[in-house]
Amino acid sequence: MKVSELLKAKKSRGVKGISPSSTLRQAAEMLLKFKLGALVVTDQSNKMVGIVSERDLLSAVASRDPLAAETLVSDVMTRTVISCSLDDEVTYLLHLMNENAIRHIPVLREEKLVGILSIRELTKAYELLQIEADTDPLTQVSNRRPFLKNLDIQFENARQHGHPMSVAMLDVDHFKRINDTYGHDAGDKALQELSRMLIREFRSIDLVGRLGGEEFSLVFPETDLSGAYTACERLRSMVQSKEIAADQNRIRLTVSIGLTGITEETPAAAALLKRADALLYVAKNSGRNRTMAEGGVEVSSHW
Repeated sequence: MKVSELLKAKKSRGVKGISPSSTLRQAAEMLLKFKLGALVVTDQSNKMVGIVSERDLLSAVASRDPLAAETLVSDVMTRTVISCSLDDEVTYLLHLMNENAIRHIPVLREEKLVGILSIRELTKAYELLQIEADTDPLTQVSNRRPFLKNLDIQFENARQHGHPMSVAMLDVDHFKRINDTYGHDAGDKALQELSRMLIREFRSIDLVGRLGGEEFSLVFPETDLSGAYTACERLRSMVQSKEIAADQNRIRLTVSIGLTGITEETPAAAALLKRADALLYVAKNSGRNRTMAEGGVEVSSHW
């Protein structure tokens, strides 16, 4: 995200300036009046010579000197001003501000001041970007990279504490047929509805990720194979009974699931996914619409 996008999204883009000969009392009054975190300090020719922020006022307040409020802005302002342009990236600015221990940065366009951003605003924007990057845009569940990272974390935690953990691979049966029959928009709608069921059905500690296409993976922390099997079967039954409206069409899905659990012999999280994926293919080759768990357990229901 560029600075120009962030500024455009701000409710208030006004920049308030103050003279270096103003007092801290006047600066504080302006900060309160306009609900700002910082003021740009400009000289008589309207050139920016510094920034005064809430933090700069703290030492004066802490001193409890009755005359501290009459201290000049020029005595406490930050003189070394680092600015940015509208084309700068949020990630770069965060690094720059942290490196230089600054909390506010003016935005210039052709050397003209057009805005000011706080490190809090930039951090919030960065966090939202991270969420967007980690989320599959179609289904709104975790995409492959962050899902695998979280799986590794859960695996290490389970192995370290000797806790149970189960992992499932889920695939929509005959998904190509849905796309070919009803169109790709209908296929997308089906995947969106499936993801909603996944989010609604499982606990907040469970992980749901879309690994690609119509393939999803599920992680059940603190859950043995029996408990995860029950949860997967409940989901499979729910999916089978759900009718999805896509334009004038009514689409029904079934899913196949492969399920495995952590053991003392499991070398890594990737091995769990590999085993669950192999069991998924067994479920597919056994007629679909079933959960195939470690040890050959399966339940199926056809319609």
